[in-house]
Amino acid sequence: MMDKDFEKKIRTRKIRSRLVILVLAAAIAVAVIAALRERGKGKEITVSLEIRCDELARDTSKLKDELLAEYVPEDGCILPETKVQAAEGETVFDVLDRVCREHDIQIEYSYTPGYDSYYVEGIHYLYEFDAGKTSGWSYTVNGESPQVGCSQYELKGNDKILWEYVCSFRSDMGGGDGK
Repeated sequence: MMDKDFEKKIRTRKIRSRLVILVLAAAIAVAVIAALRERGKGKEITVSLEIRCDELARDTSKLKDELLAEYVPEDGCILPETKVQAAEGETVFDVLDRVCREHDIQIEYSYTPGYDSYYVEGIHYLYEFDAGKTSGWSYTVNGESPQVGCSQYELKGNDKILWEYVCSFRSDMGGGDGK
């Protein structure tokens, strides 16, 4: 009897020791990953962000639900061009998400594994498909439509980001429609 109890205690101690080692290894891995991310974030840069819905401002009848017109500013400007401090290595998505939160602008997004990127579904209560089946949010950087998702486009100093609600998304708009 004594031998079985002794063996059980030894097994329990071994398991406990392995669990402690596993937890410590996981904690160290998390700390190392966080440190590497911080180191990769480099120096501070300045970029600008603007959010607009000019096409809807010109014609709110494009909206499927007329009640949404209250979220369309007359001049189409949800956020005027705003200078933003960002860390080198931050993405278009990082800046959009942070600035929307800082300015109390509603934003909704989801992660899309197929694109390994965040998909911007709605900003300022204006969502994809609210103005037709090819409507939604599109972004440009320095007037160009990147061919990557918004959380994959790493910013450089003086980049100008424009998020725009479009009523007819075209394939030449690239990573727009929030991807």
